[in-house]
Amino acid sequence: MNKIKIFLVDDHVIVRDSLKLALNSEENMFVIGEAGNSVDAIEQILYKNPDVVLMDINLPGKDGLSTAKEIKKIKNSIKILILTMLDNELYVFDAFKSNINGFVYKDSSIRELLKAIEIVYSGERYFNEQIKNKILNHIAAKGKLDEENSIKELILTKRQIEIIKLAATGLTSKEIAAKLYLSELTVIKHRKNIIHKLELKNFTEVVSYAYTHQII
Repeated sequence: MNKIKIFLVDDHVIVRDSLKLALNSEENMFVIGEAGNSVDAIEQILYKNPDVVLMDINLPGKDGLSTAKEIKKIKNSIKILILTMLDNELYVFDAFKSNINGFVYKDSSIRELLKAIEIVYSGERYFNEQIKNKILNHIAAKGKLDEENSIKELILTKRQIEIIKLAATGLTSKEIAAKLYLSELTVIKHRKNIIHKLELKNFTEVVSYAYTHQII
């Protein structure tokens, strides 16, 4: 029997250890590698060539969705299953549009996760009913969202859009400050203002929003 080769990407060791224990106990699956950040993930995944990657969204440096997109551009045959606690339709819709193979919440059962892995491995996409409804609602509200997006883009300054673009490449506030000849404190203040203006929870959501709505 051919086993499904799985690679884990999550910045929490305890999560990776728990997943390894569960997945390696399955007859048709085994974990061939793991990483806690986007840089290590990309390097190892392209070298080890797993069948399925379980990818968290919140990662040090480049976020999981951006990392997944980069991997898919280089080797689209690798199946990527986003595994996250973030219940946000922007992430779901971005994953859907970006040809990511599936999306599973971390509070799902192991049984659902195993089912999702097998489905994406077979070549199909996995989105449960809750996630499918989010996608459909997002599409149905597209006209309204476009209008809201135009308004939000207008309230972002040119400098703030520059900062979003640089953050999307994985640069830290300190590195962005050096590139734009600003103080690190100024960049941090800009980031907080951007989050507030776009009515989002954190900067990972800002980057995802910017990609989804083609601000960057």
